Amino acid sequence: MGENDGGKAKDPFSEPSSMLRRSAAGDIAERAGVPYEEEAFRLSFMRWEIRVSHPDLAFRAPEFLDTYVVKLLAVLYLANAVATPLANQWVPYRDLKDGLFYAKSFSDTVEERVCRRFGDDLEAMRAACEKLGGREVDQGDLGMVVNTFPRLPLLFIMWSGDEEFEPNARILFDASATSYFNAFELRMLCGEVVNRLIRIADGRLEVPPPE
Repeated sequence: MGENDGGKAKDPFSEPSSMLRRSAAGDIAERAGVPYEEEAFRLSFMRWEIRVSHPDLAFRAPEFLDTYVVKLLAVLYLANAVATPLANQWVPYRDLKDGLFYAKSFSDTVEERVCRRFGDDLEAMRAACEKLGGREVDQGDLGMVVNTFPRLPLLFIMWSGDEEFEPNARILFDASATSYFNAFELRMLCGEVVNRLIRIADGRLEVPPPE
């Protein structure tokens, strides 16, 4: 991402697409932990299904997920997956491989957005997460786990604050997350989820029921 080749922006789809076209569909499905049926990978993404055909990599998803970034993330997930099981250990972004490099940007552009919108409205956060398939856990004043792609859950932890402390929000990852996305791609993933949470809470997005 962001690299140039002879003054031209590098196409971020090029390398992962080439890798997928060179690989056997069964091998990809096994590494990614997804079914391969009717010449397409079926990726669960939150409560919905994304389909990516092979080898032509045609993309099909519900309209509210049919975006450039979600399509890119789906292709990267299939290309990068290495069949690593969940570590069942939550870690902050900065503790991920190369996470420290992007940590300030992640805090400023992702976690702070969550805090600004939901720090004083935990019920709206709970409701928005539930619409994306989230489940509540016992963390902070509110903890919600949202499953994104297979083996890539996100844990949102909210503290509402009081007279002494400001509201706070953190997003944690399973320690295995960088087996599927690098730190930059995980920031992209979180941005996509947070955008939808805020739009749901603001009444600007009605999500369809799962198929």
